[in-house]
Amino acid sequence: MPSIRLDAIKPGKLPTGQEYVTAMKKAAQKTADLTKRDLESTTRTWKHKPKFAVVVGENAAAYVVFAGTNDQIYRYVDEGTKPHDIKPKRSKFLRFSSGYTAKGKTGVIGSQPGGSSGDNVFSQGVHHPGFAGRHFTVLIAKRRQKTMEQEMSQALAKVARKQG
Repeated sequence: MPSIRLDAIKPGKLPTGQEYVTAMKKAAQKTADLTKRDLESTTRTWKHKPKFAVVVGENAAAYVVFAGTNDQIYRYVDEGTKPHDIKPKRSKFLRFSSGYTAKGKTGVIGSQPGGSSGDNVFSQGVHHPGFAGRHFTVLIAKRRQKTMEQEMSQALAKVARKQG
């Protein structure tokens, strides 16, 4: 007589919710570390070294990386300035070099050699035309948003693969 035998297929150990949470935290922290590295690379050749704070935040729905600095000079370089007058503060004349090579470029995350050059110039004041800014933080945010999405996907997939 023909017979059929059916055996139950038992899945391996299923991942716990905590394993997923741990994987997501690690992915967010990795993204935070890369974000800080990017921010620091924008001032690598500066004499003035701003301090950057990077924090991983979480709520019921998401992990978020907050990064930035309160440094005013970094803000000027990142966001730019409006046209303004510059007058001497401690003497009758301003002294500045006639040439300058920027250490950063718009659209590039990083820093290169540069600075003032040329002969000294003396003036009772100048009208600075303003500066468009390098927009480092916007570039880094776009770059690391993609990183965060990739790291989260990979972390969750890795935990799910452990099921088998």
